[in-house]
Amino acid sequence: MNRTLTVLMTASLLFAGTAIAAPADPADLVKERYARIQKVVDRNPGKAAMRKGIRKVMNTFVDFRELGRRTLKGNWEGLKTRQRKQFVKGFKQMIQRTYVKRFNPNRKVRIEYRGPAMMEEDGTASVFTIVRSGRSEAKVDYRFHRVKRKWKAFDVIIDDVSQVKNYRKQFHRIMKKDGFEGLMAKIRKKNEKEKRKEEKELAKEAKKPAKE
Repeated sequence: MNRTLTVLMTASLLFAGTAIAAPADPADLVKERYARIQKVVDRNPGKAAMRKGIRKVMNTFVDFRELGRRTLKGNWEGLKTRQRKQFVKGFKQMIQRTYVKRFNPNRKVRIEYRGPAMMEEDGTASVFTIVRSGRSEAKVDYRFHRVKRKWKAFDVIIDDVSQVKNYRKQFHRIMKKDGFEGLMAKIRKKNEKEKRKEEKELAKEAKKPAKE
């Protein structure tokens, strides 16, 4: 599967959000978020403005704490409150910088729903879709839970691969070898690297002459 499509469809859900009340059906929520993120992309021809717009709406939709808790799983329980906050903050920044940069103006993403949302006995819900961009397509499923009566996303499963479980494996190996501080050092290093790359990319774009 095309890597750009993978990050686009993950970000389309994870980084779209709004302050209004969430729809009762999580499938409707996914539809709404895809529409909103596409509008942000379409209305901002410059990458800097586009990314700023996405970042402004991204924080009200994903439950980053739950995403972090499920990612660390057993290791989460051994962390102090200060360490948990530190991890969630760094992990959130890492996800944002990794995915927001993948959006490009005028890129169209189409979504097809594979049946209605499935409500689980534990109160979570799943939405099943197929996402297409150009000639690429992938099966994408979304996991939700309720936070103060609003649906919040805590995982995305792409072609049967859970993003939570994927990060969990990576982080578990690092913590087993280098501990929590070792994990945070790697996350900080990645965030700093991505920030420099983004600043360089945007500076280069700013130097280009404006189109008539």
